[in-house]
Amino acid sequence: MTFPKKNVLNFDKGGADSKSRILNTATSIFAEKGLDGARVDEIAEKAEINKRMIYHYFGNKENLYIEVLRTNLQKICDVSAEGYNPNDDFKINLKRVLERYFYFLAANEEFVRLINWEALNRGVYIDKLLSEFRNQYQESLNQLLETGIKSGILSQDLDIEQLMLSIDGLCLIYFSHNETFKRLWSKKSNSKEMLNKRIEHIYQLLMNGIILENKKQE
Repeated sequence: MTFPKKNVLNFDKGGADSKSRILNTATSIFAEKGLDGARVDEIAEKAEINKRMIYHYFGNKENLYIEVLRTNLQKICDVSAEGYNPNDDFKINLKRVLERYFYFLAANEEFVRLINWEALNRGVYIDKLLSEFRNQYQESLNQLLETGIKSGILSQDLDIEQLMLSIDGLCLIYFSHNETFKRLWSKKSNSKEMLNKRIEHIYQLLMNGIILENKKQE
């Protein structure tokens, strides 16, 4: 795309749309190439926007990358919060929260790749954001757990941090290892049948592991 050679840019006109295009394009490129492999020139070209606008909105490539992570982490928090309904019982809420998170990962391969890049780079940039989102994520999960504890379904000493790790591990590994898994099975790992079987398996594992009435029967 050929840009005007004028030095004057109108940052206000269509600013929200321009910023959104930058973030969407940057998400795809960072997910594919990581922070080090991505180039501002490529992001600008694919977003069909003047490179100077990227620096205007974000300052530098690292700040743009952090904003991409922030935007995607907010989506996860929103998904978790929207899955909880105080009027429903614990088991219904747990299954819905699990399904919303799992199918979000299924529909957002770029998010999974971003998380993998952060893991490879020891979480240098995501560390800057965790304080913003930890409370949001734990709040919705705490509400869910309190419902289970008050109803006598869950033990009062259930470790929320360990539960969060278990849920994330059970869901995320299916997509982060997708390239390996899809070569092992006759059915496509992202087919509706396989996705449904996986989330049901995760739900049953959690039910058997944390439901108090199941433990009493052992």
